[in-house]
Amino acid sequence: MPQRVIYLPPGVAAAPTQPVAAPGSSSVPFDRNFFENVLPQSIQAFCKQAGCSVPMVEVMTVDGTTHYVNGISGVSDSWVALHTAELEHDHPVQVFVPYTTVFRVGIHPAEHARQKLGFIVGK
Repeated sequence: MPQRVIYLPPGVAAAPTQPVAAPGSSSVPFDRNFFENVLPQSIQAFCKQAGCSVPMVEVMTVDGTTHYVNGISGVSDSWVALHTAELEHDHPVQVFVPYTTVFRVGIHPAEHARQKLGFIVGK
């Protein structure tokens, strides 16, 4: 596994919560704080509740693409680098996604046949 991939969950310390932006402000709901702090905690909490060891994390973008996320490779103030997998390919892919294009993020248990698409949680 590449040394530069950063797998955030579990055990990421939560940053102080930021106030919710006022309606009409320019902030986006899925930003650096979301990918560094909210998503790892949400994945961990979901796995405890659903009893799954391999969650599937899907990041959907406004162009209609669904990214099956194995881990977060990096973040900046304007984009997130996702370590992704595809069912049709045996190799990992790193995708840089601008926060402004993220439409929805979903977490659910990975089916046995689709576990290679699952998020890699620390042991």
